[in-house]
Amino acid sequence: MFRYLLTVVLIIASATAGFSQKGLYDASQEWPVKIDDGWFTARTLTFGPYSTSSRKNGIDQDIDLSFIKSPQHAFNIRVKGKEQDILIQVAQAAHIAFSGLSLPSFLDKMPATALFSYIGINAAKNEPLKQWQLILKDMNYLELNDNKPAGVLRSSETELRITANNRFGAHNSYENICYEFHLRKQVVAAVMTGAHPRVWMSAEMEGNALQPILAAAIGALLVR
Repeated sequence: MFRYLLTVVLIIASATAGFSQKGLYDASQEWPVKIDDGWFTARTLTFGPYSTSSRKNGIDQDIDLSFIKSPQHAFNIRVKGKEQDILIQVAQAAHIAFSGLSLPSFLDKMPATALFSYIGINAAKNEPLKQWQLILKDMNYLELNDNKPAGVLRSSETELRITANNRFGAHNSYENICYEFHLRKQVVAAVMTGAHPRVWMSAEMEGNALQPILAAAIGALLVR
């Protein structure tokens, strides 16, 4: 009898957890994605009410990345909405370059030579933690199978954890990587990158000041 009750409890718990994850992926919360990649135009994307500019190589003159030593593959874009025009800087750097920042343990325990992707959103000169920043590590397929932590999106007041999975691809593969944004254990947005991108945004983010920040992070991931 005890085993039966335990099994029932585990099934209910599993179903509840699954429902909370799947809730975001309801069709009503998916934003259409359009890719404009014409012969004579640079590649841009539109997702929901937001759009990206084309990529510009290098570091924007209005952004200071002096706290990161030897940034690699740097480019910048803008994500625009009805009332937003957000400057975003993207670069890669070795873990050791972030030694001046406090990082979550799953990032901090990575080797000093591990490459991190850094995305600065509305960067403020000389004040890296008074802007929004997204720091991501590379994932292996075993981590993707289990939707393990991949990074953090944070300002000086707020932090969202990011996980990555291959729920839309094959098991044990890097196909169709999907990033989920978690705010207080709730998934509030997700983006599947790749040749056929998809974007989801929780209805609870409508009118929330976090929505443009999530859109900026998603835009950066879509063009990365």
